[in-house]
Amino acid sequence: MKNWLIVITFFSLWLSTQFSEQVQDYMAYGLILTFGVLHGANDIFIASRLKSKNQRIRKILLPYIVVVILVSLLFLVSKSLALLFFVCISAYHFGEQHFKSNLVKELWWEIILFFAYGFSILFMIFYLRINEVSSIIYEITSLTLSPKVYLVVFVMSLGVFLILFTVMVKNRLLRVDVFRELFMFVVFAIVFKTASLSWAFAIYFIFWHSIPSLNDQMVFLYGNSDRLSILKYLKTSWLYWGISILGLAILYFILREKVDYFITILLYVLAAITFPHVIVMSKVENAKNSP
Repeated sequence: MKNWLIVITFFSLWLSTQFSEQVQDYMAYGLILTFGVLHGANDIFIASRLKSKNQRIRKILLPYIVVVILVSLLFLVSKSLALLFFVCISAYHFGEQHFKSNLVKELWWEIILFFAYGFSILFMIFYLRINEVSSIIYEITSLTLSPKVYLVVFVMSLGVFLILFTVMVKNRLLRVDVFRELFMFVVFAIVFKTASLSWAFAIYFIFWHSIPSLNDQMVFLYGNSDRLSILKYLKTSWLYWGISILGLAILYFILREKVDYFITILLYVLAAITFPHVIVMSKVENAKNSP
């Protein structure tokens, strides 16, 4: 799959040179609202498969909804804290999804690798698209951070990642194509610098996170990711996906006069569904890698 992902990444990079930033943003929103939201829409069904067969789905649905509500309330109490929490858990989730299945065995420091990789990706985007990111963060939190903050976090995260990555590969604790992993950091830097903020984020979030995650989920649920598995997945997830889109539409209707960037509203929705999603997918990764 990764060879296909490299091809689609370069194709997406080419698209960013052919269309205006506004068109790029529309393409990004389309991907995020479909594949992006969809990859977290089946969490409740997946959680029910992780539980005992006698566990009713409503016993899983209630805690899930409670977590979503609590995250939403956190934004009302402290938008800065909620955004920081969202960035941290997203960083961990990106790293876990990318490397967990390639670990030879569980390690106590793997969590540091996951965080370091995720922060490297996110703060690379933040620093290379500093003007747009600063505007969005100010719109959410009324805070303005110095560009040096983004650069320092990126450099430190990348340094920690490279050290751990080198140690783990050298000791054969991580099975990866070293050249491809490092090469993709260069490619991502070019993409993030060239494409619009929304399109740059979508290229990584959809092609390097959401679609591989969808593949992992289908393999976990059905044993493979063929056409029949895709249809089964859509059958069990379409209702939750529809509810998420409806919630986004309501939120947009409420906030449309108060925000300048549609991606700001997307962040609210993604934050609300990311926290329970990370918990579910961590359990899936552990189940996949358990003997």
